[in-house]
Amino acid sequence: MIKVQSLTLNEKDKTADVSLFSDTKSEVTNSATIVGLPEGYDIAQGSSVMTASGELAFMKSDGTWNWVGE
Repeated sequence: MIKVQSLTLNEKDKTADVSLFSDTKSEVTNSATIVGLPEGYDIAQGSSVMTASGELAFMKSDGTWNWVGE
C-alpha cells in the first residue's frame, strides 16, 4: 500500500506535492493506487516516496521516479 504522509495541492495545474510511504519499492508504479491522493491530481515534480526498507525516490519532471543510490 502507498499512503500520503503530507500533501500540498496546486489547484491551478491539478498537481500535488506529496510525501509518500510505501511498503515496498515494487509497488511504486504509475498505476498504483495512492491512499489520500485526491482524484484528478498528478504527483508534482520533486515529490518523494520512502519505502519500509528505507529506499527513497523523487519524482522527476518526466513523471518517473528516480531512486536514490541506483
